Amino acid sequence: MSEALRDLHGPLLVVRAPVPATVNKAGVNYKSEVAHLEYSPRGAYDEWLAICEGILSFGGDAIFDFEEEDEPFLDVGDLRLERDGTIRAEDGRAVGHMDEVSTGRVFTANGPWVVLEGNRLRALLPNLVWHRRNEHWYYRRLLSRIAEEGGYELELDANPHPWEGMADVAAVGDRVVLTYTVKGHYDQHTTPKTMRSTREGVAYAADFAGVPEEARIYAELVYPHFHGDTVHFSVRPPDGSAPKLVHYPGGLWGDHHQRVRDALGADAIVPIGREDAVEAYAGNSRQVEGGVLVPEGTSEAFTSSLEKLGFSIRRVALYELFGKAGGGPACATLYLPRGLRIPEDSPLRYSVRREEARRRRERLPERLLVDPAYFEGKPRG
Repeated sequence: MSEALRDLHGPLLVVRAPVPATVNKAGVNYKSEVAHLEYSPRGAYDEWLAICEGILSFGGDAIFDFEEEDEPFLDVGDLRLERDGTIRAEDGRAVGHMDEVSTGRVFTANGPWVVLEGNRLRALLPNLVWHRRNEHWYYRRLLSRIAEEGGYELELDANPHPWEGMADVAAVGDRVVLTYTVKGHYDQHTTPKTMRSTREGVAYAADFAGVPEEARIYAELVYPHFHGDTVHFSVRPPDGSAPKLVHYPGGLWGDHHQRVRDALGADAIVPIGREDAVEAYAGNSRQVEGGVLVPEGTSEAFTSSLEKLGFSIRRVALYELFGKAGGGPACATLYLPRGLRIPEDSPLRYSVRREEARRRRERLPERLLVDPAYFEGKPRG
C-alpha cells in the first residue's frame, strides 16, 4: 500500500469557520441553486461548532485559525445584502461587498492533499470553481504554521487541472476511488451544470501523492452528486477488519458503480439508500477514529449499518449553512495525515481555543437578509 493511502486518515482534521456574510451566491450545486433570501450566519456557525465538538468527542481535534477578513462583519448586528452586492450593517454602514467574500470557504474537504514523508510535509493545492479560487492563501498560511510548529519542511504544489480537492478522493485500504465530472454525462438529464473535478485533475493528484496506477479506481459522477463525498465515504472499522466503502450506487455514471464494486469486492461495499444519499447527505458522513459524524435526518437503517461495524454515531444538525448550501460533516473537514505532529498546546487546535470559539458566536449576525434583485440574471447550477 502506498504511504499516502495508508496514512491518509489521521485524527487531526482541518476546518474553516463559515464566513459571517453567509449567502449562496454562486449556486453551483443542487442545494445552493435555491436563491434563499434569509440566512442565519450565527446558525451556520453553530453547525460548524457542532462538527468541531463531534471531532473532539471521538478523540480527534480540529485544526484551524480565525481570519482577519471576518472582522468587518462582527459586532455590527444583522446584515443586509443589496442588489449591487454591497453588504450593510444594522446601522446602514457599508461593511463589505459580496464579490470579495469567500462564501464557500467552510467546505474544507475541497482542500489540499497533504502527504507526510519523514520530515517533509507536501501538499497539493486544489484548482476550484471560479468563486473559490482565492482560497489558497488560507491553506498556505495554515500549513506554514503547522510545518513551523511541527518542525517540518513544507513543499506546496498546485494542480493545473480542475480538481476540487479531497472531496473527490476516497481511500479504501490499498485502493482509492477518484471521482470527477464529464460534460454531457454529469448533467445528461438536467439543464447544463457547472463541471467540477476532471479526470486529468484527479489523476494529477494521485500522481502527486505517489499512488500507483493499479491502486486507482476512476468513477464519473452524475448530477446532483457534484463531489464524490456526496456519494460515498470510506471507513476503517475499530476492530481492525477490512476497510469499507459506504456507497450510494445511483451517484455514478453508467456502469461505474459496478466498476467500483468489482475493484473493491462486494464485501467491501456498505450500501446507502437513495433517500439517505440525496436528501440527507449520508455520503457526507465523516469517520473520526472510532466514531462517525452523520448528518441529522439520516435513517436508522443507515446508522445501524455503521453501528454493526462497531462505530459510535453522533448526529449533527445541519439545517442552515449545510442545508442551504449543500454539505455535511465531511464537506467541512479535511484529514491531515496520521503521524503528523502538532503541539498539544498549539493555538491551531480547537481543543485549545474552544472557549474562545464558543464566545465568538455572539459577535456574529443573527440574520442576513438579501434583496431579491441581487440574484436577478445570475446563473444558477
